[in-house]
Amino acid sequence: MRPAKSSTISNCRRNVGAVFRINTKVNGMDQETAPLVVALVKDLFFSVKLGNEVRRAGFQPRVVKTQAEFADACCDTNVALGVIDLAVGVDWGDWQAPDVPVLAFGPHKDVAALQAAKAAGITRVMANSLFHAQATDLIRRYATQQPDE
Repeated sequence: MRPAKSSTISNCRRNVGAVFRINTKVNGMDQETAPLVVALVKDLFFSVKLGNEVRRAGFQPRVVKTQAEFADACCDTNVALGVIDLAVGVDWGDWQAPDVPVLAFGPHKDVAALQAAKAAGITRVMANSLFHAQATDLIRRYATQQPDE
């Protein structure tokens, strides 16, 4: 009986591997070579959700935790978009805008942070609620530089 059980387990492993190979393509794009979306996010749980939204939009996520890491990551030639959670507390005095569009979101009550992001030249600044409700669509539109669709 044990050999049959072992055989069943190895069959399951092969099937699981096949599923993972199939799922590496999203929207016809291989996730290994898909352009990056760099995200500066404070909340670990939200970074997982955001990563899933980025993949759903057809891109590869790269989550960073500091402003310096964000700036370095945006220098990569394969970056299509930057996303900033204003809860991180960006120092706009040291801000150097990358060559890619950047979306920023934060609490609607934190008007000062939203206005500071706009003044710094962020491509699109919005409340958390809007970003969370439309994340996949916003990522897809701005990463492909078609914001008005």
